[in-house]
Amino acid sequence: MSPKKKIILITLGVICGIFVLKYGIYRFFHETTDNAYITGHVHYIASQVSGVVKTVAVENNAQVKAGDLLIQIDPEPFDAALADAIAKNEKAQGDYERQQGLASTRVVSVQDLAHAKDDANSAAAQLRMAQINRKYATIVSPVDGIVGGRNVEAGNSVIPSINLLAIVEANPWVEANFKETQVAHIHRGQRVSLVVDAIPEHEFEGKVVSIAPASGRQFALLPADNATGNFTKIVQRLPVRIEFDPGTIKGYKDRLVPGLSVVTSVRIR
Repeated sequence: MSPKKKIILITLGVICGIFVLKYGIYRFFHETTDNAYITGHVHYIASQVSGVVKTVAVENNAQVKAGDLLIQIDPEPFDAALADAIAKNEKAQGDYERQQGLASTRVVSVQDLAHAKDDANSAAAQLRMAQINRKYATIVSPVDGIVGGRNVEAGNSVIPSINLLAIVEANPWVEANFKETQVAHIHRGQRVSLVVDAIPEHEFEGKVVSIAPASGRQFALLPADNATGNFTKIVQRLPVRIEFDPGTIKGYKDRLVPGLSVVTSVRIR
C-alpha cells in the first residue's frame, strides 16, 4: 500500500474515531427521543342550543381574544321564548302575591296558595332557562387563541354537542415519550434542547416540568391484559412534559403549533 493511501486511511480512521467519541460523550450526557410532539390546549366549540346559524364571525387561522364573537345563532326564536317566559312569570308572580294578600282573610285555601306558589316558582324557572338559552345563542371565545377546524357556515342548522370549530391557545409545550429505561435519568428542572422538524434551522431550549404518573399504555382506552400465558415484555414509554424557554421562541410563536414532530435531548449530567 502506498504511503499516500495509508495517510488517507489513517485520516479517515481518525475522523471516524472523533465522531464516535463525540457521539458516545453526547449519549453519556443526554437522553434523546424523536417520539415527541408539540401540543397545547385546544378548546372545541359546540353549540349548547339547537338553531340556525345567522353569522360566523371568524375564519380559520384568525386570532381571537376571550369574549370575541365566534358564532351567532338566529336569536329571534329565543327572544320570543324569553318574552313569553317574562309574561308568564309576571302573571304567575302577580297571582301568587294576590293569593298571599287574600290568605289572611281565609278567602283562599292553603292548597290554593301552595299551588299559586308552585306556579310562580315554575314560571321563574322557565324564565331562567329562557334567559340562559338566549345567552347560549351567542357563542364567544372562551380564551385568547387562534381559530382552526371551522366546519360551520351561516344558514347551517346546529344541535348541541357537535363541534363547530376550535380555539388553540398560544402557549404550546412538548410531550416527549421516553422509554422507561431513559426516565430513570430524567427529573424535573433538567435542561432540554429541542429541534422541531418544521423549523430545522433553529434549536429551541426548554426544561422538564413533569413526568406522567403512568405510562401511555395505562391511559389507553383498552389497556392490555398481561395476565395471560403468552406475555411478551415490551419497553414502555412515559410522557414527559417539556416547556419552551420563552427567550428561544421569540419570532417563532406562530409556527409552534400542536402536532409538529420534535427531537428532544435532555441533559442528564
